[in-house]
Amino acid sequence: MCSTCIPHAKSSGMCLAIASPALYNSDMEHLLTSFETVMPLLIMMAVGMLLKKAKVVTKDVFLVINRIVYYVGLPCLIFNNLIKERNAQSDDWQVVVLTLGGTLLLFILAWILLPHFIRDPKRRGAITQACIRSNDAIFSLTVAASMLGEGNFGLTIFTAALTATLYNLCSILTLEMNRGGKMDLKSFFKNLLTSPVIISVVIGYLFQFTGWELPAVLQKPIVHFANMVPPLGFLALGGILSFRSVQKNRKALAFILVTKLVAIPLLLTGAAALLGFRGLRLLTVLLITAAPTAMSSYPLASALGSDAELAGEAVAITTACSLPTVFLFLTAFGGLL
Repeated sequence: MCSTCIPHAKSSGMCLAIASPALYNSDMEHLLTSFETVMPLLIMMAVGMLLKKAKVVTKDVFLVINRIVYYVGLPCLIFNNLIKERNAQSDDWQVVVLTLGGTLLLFILAWILLPHFIRDPKRRGAITQACIRSNDAIFSLTVAASMLGEGNFGLTIFTAALTATLYNLCSILTLEMNRGGKMDLKSFFKNLLTSPVIISVVIGYLFQFTGWELPAVLQKPIVHFANMVPPLGFLALGGILSFRSVQKNRKALAFILVTKLVAIPLLLTGAAALLGFRGLRLLTVLLITAAPTAMSSYPLASALGSDAELAGEAVAITTACSLPTVFLFLTAFGGLL
């Protein structure tokens, strides 16, 4: 807050002073912090793209790396941070309710409105999923880890685990309803119970509540695996991106891009700010809503007979554009984080 605020304004959380050198310096600090957060991740992703373009590493290898990050690195990152937050209040239900409620409301609106504009049910299912489902598991948690450091983003982990569950349910419902099939509850619950994100959250909270300690011989490899998530995760994201059909699907992709990376995060993060969310609470809402379309959207769309090509392009285009948009949001909301 600006140092020239009058007492009344300061106590009410408002600054009534006009632009000043101190305010300018504060804005520049927020801009620099946003740049320092996003630029290293963008460089990692660019290296992955260059390695694939130079044919040093193939896309298939990057897909394997992505699976290693998801099934090994990410659970270690989640567990390692949760056991370091034994005394922290990470289950903030106001944040959870806003994030889950906002996602569910958007899903219902898409279900009601999109049939009036998109006649092809397969494309409608792919577009709905691309707009609603976020890559919280790798993207949001990696950015949070880069910004906050170990043991400081339990709320983001807790919220991401719950939103990932809702995303799975909404995606399956959307794709199944738009291909004329019935929802496979057995498959859904199997995927839910075997999710590495859910399992690592449950184990992490178990250790947090019981106070159990891991021996050093186990803790050290967990820390090493956790540290590999940012570099390998974004390296793999860069290597997986493909833009072969962007021209063909340009209108649908433009709609997805604006909805997923601009409208939804602006709406929900703005609502959170108006409700008084600050610091980690506001950052959690921002990172979860501003994340690109989840990587798992493509294989799910393919398996359920949706427009897999459009689903894959949506993942690519939102992932490529997500870091610049996150940078802009971090800068815009910097004074409240």
